[in-house]
Amino acid sequence: MDGPLNRASQLAGWFVRPFAGQEPSFYRAVTACLLAAGFFWQMNALNKTYTTRLNYPLAWRYDSARYVPLRPLPDALPVTVTGQGWRLLRANLGWGTHPAVLRPVPLPGTRYLPADVWRRGLQTALEDVQVTEWAGDTLRLTFDRYATRQLYLSLPRDSARRYQARFTPAAVTFSGPASLINALPDPYIVVPKALARRDEEVEVQVAVETPSRVRASVPKVRMNWQVRSPAKSRGRRFSQTNQ
Repeated sequence: MDGPLNRASQLAGWFVRPFAGQEPSFYRAVTACLLAAGFFWQMNALNKTYTTRLNYPLAWRYDSARYVPLRPLPDALPVTVTGQGWRLLRANLGWGTHPAVLRPVPLPGTRYLPADVWRRGLQTALEDVQVTEWAGDTLRLTFDRYATRQLYLSLPRDSARRYQARFTPAAVTFSGPASLINALPDPYIVVPKALARRDEEVEVQVAVETPSRVRASVPKVRMNWQVRSPAKSRGRRFSQTNQ
């Protein structure tokens, strides 16, 4: 009695037998026919209508010389679209498509981009397909005025009592959202990795660390420092007490 494996083997042999012993040109012709059939099947499938989900790119246009976002603006928005297979394939691969241009009003404080504004921008960019589902109703955008401020540098208070330091450059310009720039300490504190107890003057490179969304005009400064003499330290404390 034939088992399932024997029947499967016989079926495979029946299918392969006509191709055995043929010339190489025969196999090339069969391969070409299979590729052509697959190509025409794909063309027919892409002419049908489908629904898919896209992360469509966004392009923001606002006065970046006067305003700065307090949180990163989204690079793309998820939408569900319906259209011809060819057009959906182009949108997925980014062929011939352009980001949706959004123009918020960057007033300080929390603002919302109305749904009709950003939906209009997306639908204009996706003119060949129909958007059937949106990511949400509003986009929350938080802007602040762009500001700059120059601050002199200093060691932390405890270190400044023990060490005498000179920075090059002595002051650094900070730029970013006005609410963050105005909250920076004056003088601005920089913290070296280590300060060994040495009598001679030492030169080191010190990184200028900044809060998120704030930029410094230089990433590092040169610091020349040495241990304060006991007499100078006592005189400094005495003068501060008398003040």
